[in-house]
Amino acid sequence: MTSGLNFMVGTGTLMFLGLAGTSALAQQGSCTWTSAAERMIVAELYTSEGCSSCPPADRWLSSQLSSPERSKHILALSFHVDYWNYIGWQDPYSKKQFTERQYAHKRAGNVSQIYTPQYVFSNREVRRWGQAGLIPQRLAAMQQDKAPVGLQVSLERKAANQVEIKVKTEWLDERYSAGRVFLALYEDNLSQQVKSGENRGELLKHDRVVRHLSEPKKVSLATKVQVFSPPCRLTGTKATWALVSFSRTMNPIPCFRR
Repeated sequence: MTSGLNFMVGTGTLMFLGLAGTSALAQQGSCTWTSAAERMIVAELYTSEGCSSCPPADRWLSSQLSSPERSKHILALSFHVDYWNYIGWQDPYSKKQFTERQYAHKRAGNVSQIYTPQYVFSNREVRRWGQAGLIPQRLAAMQQDKAPVGLQVSLERKAANQVEIKVKTEWLDERYSAGRVFLALYEDNLSQQVKSGENRGELLKHDRVVRHLSEPKKVSLATKVQVFSPPCRLTGTKATWALVSFSRTMNPIPCFRR
């Protein structure tokens, strides 16, 4: 058995478990979700509202990666970096944490260099992301893999401004026995009128914008449950994801179980 995961710090190209939207949580006070049996592609986009080359990549994510059908097999996440903020426009969705995440991909050898827009599909740089046939090819490759761990996630509203998210892991492959769990919150249907910088005058629209990515928490055969309390100001976001990463070879393996 693998004793644990020495995961590349800050990289976190992972498999995620989607939970019911906050409308269900508001109505019921709690909700639960169980991960699917198959692995998914994690499509990370590194982008910025201060980059004139980024809007086409943002639109491609919305049209090609986040439809209901594609979302069954692909988790698209848009990370807004902060290193273009100095050229005239402060991207309101940018975080230094996301810039550091992109640089961690570089240190791990997952990408050749740092630039925007940059797509990383399950820890692999994708330069020609708009080419025909790319997504079917990636999906066909992923269909050969089964999930080595299952996730059961529950959300419960503890107070008007407090939500507790509990993640339980079930290890399904004896080659793996430990990993790290993260919590990510993202929003869809965001728009911003850019008033300065390279995209001055443009109305930019975004989907799958990551607003919060937690610090990792360790899970193992001995510690199967972890609890998260996301920031109160973010509990109204439209989607919540729990995720687990683990590997024998320093390369995170996405995994879900229905």
